[in-house]
Amino acid sequence: MARNARKTRGKSNGSGTRAGDPRRSRTIRFSDSEWQLVEDAALRRGISASQLVRAVTLAAAEERADRPAEASLSPGHLALIEATYRAVYVLATINRDEMLDAERGNELDEIVTAARKTMKETMDEGPA
Repeated sequence: MARNARKTRGKSNGSGTRAGDPRRSRTIRFSDSEWQLVEDAALRRGISASQLVRAVTLAAAEERADRPAEASLSPGHLALIEATYRAVYVLATINRDEMLDAERGNELDEIVTAARKTMKETMDEGPA
């Protein structure tokens, strides 16, 4: 079927999948340096390069390219993030108690204030 004779289909659900519309392999060519850029961008978003190419291409086709591609984290990454936060909490609690016992409460207040300021600035910036 010629390109200009293809049927116009409805919009995808954001992932490109529609009921009764199975995916098929397509060919697209990139230079090695172009593909490295794609892989690097996908890695920063926590998704595969093919998922990034699919999401961005569909966004452009559906005129929603101004929205960022959704990043997904694997269950392993989520578990690692949770474990990291728990460890930081435990260490901070131990350090807090030691500082209070050593009558370093003012220094602790300064650290907490600086941490809250940094967190607020980071949250205000939004994702990179």
